[in-house]
Amino acid sequence: MIQLKSITKTFPHPHGKITAVDEINLTIKSGEIFGIIGLSGAGKSTLVRLINRLEEADSGEIWINNTELRQLSNNQLNEERKKISMIFQHFNLLQSRTVEENVAFPLELIGMKKSEIKKRVRETLELVGLSDKAKVHPAQLSGGQKQRVAIARAIANRPSILLCDEATSALDPQTTKSILTLIKKLKNTLNLTVIVITHEMEVIREICERV
Repeated sequence: MIQLKSITKTFPHPHGKITAVDEINLTIKSGEIFGIIGLSGAGKSTLVRLINRLEEADSGEIWINNTELRQLSNNQLNEERKKISMIFQHFNLLQSRTVEENVAFPLELIGMKKSEIKKRVRETLELVGLSDKAKVHPAQLSGGQKQRVAIARAIANRPSILLCDEATSALDPQTTKSILTLIKKLKNTLNLTVIVITHEMEVIREICERV
C-alpha cells in the first residue's frame, strides 16, 4: 500500500513560488492499477517523482507499506528504491548497448552475478515479447519495441511498484493499446502495484482500476 499524507511541493519562481503539489492525501492499494490524470503542467509528474523521492517534498509523509520514505537515510532509501521502478515517455535507452545489455544494466548496478543476470534478462525479454531482439541496438527498433525494452529494464530487478509517467504519450493508438495490455499482464504476472500518469482519458479507461 502507498499512502501520501498532506504532501506539498513548491518550486521557486521569479515572481514568488509555484505550488505544484498542494496538500495531497492519497491511498493506493497493493496490486491495483491507479491512474492520475490532468492537463500538462498540473503537477502529475512531480507527484509521482515524490513517491520515490526523485523530488523531495516540502512537507507531509510518504508511506510504502510500513515504511515512511522521508525518514530514511540515503542507504535505506537506496534499498527501498529497489522495490520501485519507473518508465517514461522518452525511453532513455543506452544507444551503445544492445537490448539485452540495456535490460542487464540495473542488475549490474546492484551487483547481481553475471550468470544470474543472463538468466533474468532472458526471462524478462520473454515476458515483454522481445526474445528475438536481444542482440539488436535501440536504433533498429520501433517506438513500441523501445518502450518494451524500457519496461523490461524497469521490471528486471522484480520491483513491487511500477511508476508510468506518460509512458504511452509518444506512441500511436494501436501501439499504445499493446503497451497497456502488456502492463496489465505484467501487473498480474509479477503482482505489481502500478501508478499511471497520463493526460489521456483513453489510457485511464483502458487500464486503470481507480483514478
